[in-house]
Order: sequence, then C-alpha cells, then structure tokens
Amino acid sequence: EDDDEEEDDEDDDEGVVMKDKAKYDEIFYGLAPSGGKLSGRRAKGWMVASNLPSSVLGRIWQLSDVDRDGMLDHEEFALAGHLIGAKLEGRGLPADLPPRLVPPSKRRHKGSAE
Repeated sequence: EDDDEEEDDEDDDEGVVMKDKAKYDEIFYGLAPSGGKLSGRRAKGWMVASNLPSSVLGRIWQLSDVDRDGMLDHEEFALAGHLIGAKLEGRGLPADLPPRLVPPSKRRHKGSAE
C-alpha cells in the first residue's frame, strides 16, 4: 500500500515545508535553542499552543525528531510545524515520514526500511 510514485497531490509537501521555513526559523530561534537545537521542554509550549491532543503532539514529535536525539534542529522544527499545520487542517499524520518530508540534512541518517 506504500506507492509513493502515485501521490502526485502530495508532492508539494516538501515545498510547503520550505515555503514556511523562514516563519518556522523565526519561531525556532525565538525559543532560544541551545547548540542549534530545541529540547522537548523548550518546544513543548509552542506545540501545546496548537491545542492538539498530547497524543497527537507526541506522534508529531516522533515523526519530526528524525535523528532520534530527543531534540529538534531548525529543519526538524519546521517539519513539526508543517505536521501541526496539516493536522489542524484536518489531514492525517503519516505512519512513517515520507522520504520527501525528511529534512535534506537528515536524508543520509534515515533510509526507507523497504
């Protein structure tokens, strides 16, 4: 059921993340990242402000923390923002992060399991 080639209508996701990147960067740096990364504690207030259920926010964090270091860098934060926005628009979250949404600097970390 995982045929990425057929999902033409979602191919703009990557563009959407990049389009809003400046906005998310501004928020990211406003939250005072340490060493270029935000801890869960620092990011939590901003995420909770979306009023999404904590279970959904936890799932968004899992999807966004691509390198699994328990922190979000500016690319992962933009991804989290994109996923929050998608959820607020009534779209579902992917079970796994589609390759096109993996931040460019993280693509070497995470290959598709299939």
